[in-house]
Order: sequence, then C-alpha cells, then structure tokens
Amino acid sequence: MMPTPPAINMEIPSTVELVNVVRMTILNAVESSGALSGARLDDLRLATSEAVTNAIEANLHRDPAKPVKIRCVIDQGVVQLEVTDFGFGMPNPPELPPLTDPARLRTEGGFGVPLMKALSGDRFEFDTSSSGTTVRIWITG
Repeated sequence: MMPTPPAINMEIPSTVELVNVVRMTILNAVESSGALSGARLDDLRLATSEAVTNAIEANLHRDPAKPVKIRCVIDQGVVQLEVTDFGFGMPNPPELPPLTDPARLRTEGGFGVPLMKALSGDRFEFDTSSSGTTVRIWITG
C-alpha cells in the first residue's frame, strides 16, 4: 500500500489580510518537501495568491461570514492546490484579448483564471455552481 502524500488543509475567514498567511504556509511546506523550487515555486506563489484572493472576493460578495477552504497535496514533484469558496459561482467570462496581447493591459480584471492556467501548464480545473466554486491547480517541478 502506497503512503498517503502529505496535505495541508486550511479554512480561513474571508479577509484579504490572510492571503499572505496561506501563501507562506503552503510555500514553506512545499519548499521544505523539495517538491518544487526556483521558478516553479514562484509560479505556485502567484497561483496561490490569485486563487485565494478570488475566493475571498467571491465570499465577500455573497456572505462574508463564510470561510475559504484550502487544500494542498504535495506528492513527488507535483503540488495540487485546491481552493473552495461559497460565492455565487463563476459567471461565463467575457471574450477578452489573450494575455499576450498589449490591448489586454487596458482591461481591468479577468487575469486570474488565464494566469492560473498558464502557470499550471493548463493542468487546471474548476467546478462551479450557484453555491460556490472549487479551483484545482497542479504544478509540477
């Protein structure tokens, strides 16, 4: 029987001041495990910030008393980050120019999902409904 990979499970109040706490907790655990380093650790840092910030904002729009749930599984050079909110669900995004298009810089918002997809190498998924969204991101070393 294979051992269960280490996981970090957190539940935080919906306050932006806690994004750094989540990010540092996850990064310290991943770095000490040796699963990621260098640029890939930086990618995880950014993806964690985006996912947790988006979840907090979703909860603040619906019910600020609801928590954000975070799970991070660290397994042999692969880190899976899962962030769950209790917002209204993700709407269909408007058609926007690609991130590489200079015109995109004139658009506010809408960078989170494409950025997380790019950082994960497209190993990214989300489940959304009227009762919230769960984002899963895999980053490999």
